[in-house]
Amino acid sequence: MQNKKVLKILLILTILTLICSALFFIPYEKHFVFIDSETNEIAARVPVIDERFKIRYTHSIHLSDVIESYRLDEEGQLMMTELEYEDFNIGMPSNAGEGERFVEKDGKYFIQDMKRKLPEFRLLVGDVDAELVFLIAGKELDLKKSLERGKIYTFRAQRLSIYQQLEGVNIYE
Repeated sequence: MQNKKVLKILLILTILTLICSALFFIPYEKHFVFIDSETNEIAARVPVIDERFKIRYTHSIHLSDVIESYRLDEEGQLMMTELEYEDFNIGMPSNAGEGERFVEKDGKYFIQDMKRKLPEFRLLVGDVDAELVFLIAGKELDLKKSLERGKIYTFRAQRLSIYQQLEGVNIYE
């Protein structure tokens, strides 16, 4: 009789251990991740506390601010929704695409109503003293302090397990 109780307790403990272990490895929480293109490891992450975010950077040629606005769509893919810039020169569009609006306001140019879906994109963290900021929920995160200069990162939204969240640095904290 005593052996049966011990076996039941061991069985229950084994099952609980297996469930907890499985939960440790099952992706459940969505994050924006910066993946090192060389090692394919998560270098930095930001919990998705808002499905809208922006990336602000200093254009390498005109040295003026460019702001790209994004949101996550229903499938969790990145969607570029707006582009704001100050100069038409090299590398910047001079008009809007189909279904988009081109607006000039207060010396700035906007391409609005964009619906450009991207599963991910590459981000070069230049080795120059120019701004590169991730903006989310009213907070500005300096990517040049969190990511290594001169490296390329793959940026995307993905669900992470508890184990994966141990990788990289949560730069939102």
